[in-house]
Amino acid sequence: MRLKSGEATIADAEQLMDWRGRSSAHEHAFRDAVRCWRAIGQALATSSPAPAVRRRRPTGGKKRA
Repeated sequence: MRLKSGEATIADAEQLMDWRGRSSAHEHAFRDAVRCWRAIGQALATSSPAPAVRRRRPTGGKKRA
């Protein structure tokens, strides 16, 4: 997230590259996270907003003035 925020430093990018290079599990976790972020972005881009929910007054009760 930080790298996409516009506030990341070169040191942040270097730390990420270092972390990814430490183990194949880190690389796998990074790739999974990228896939998730892309899927979320695509879902948000293609979905329509949820319809507004209207509250109904309970039936059988007296209306307030």
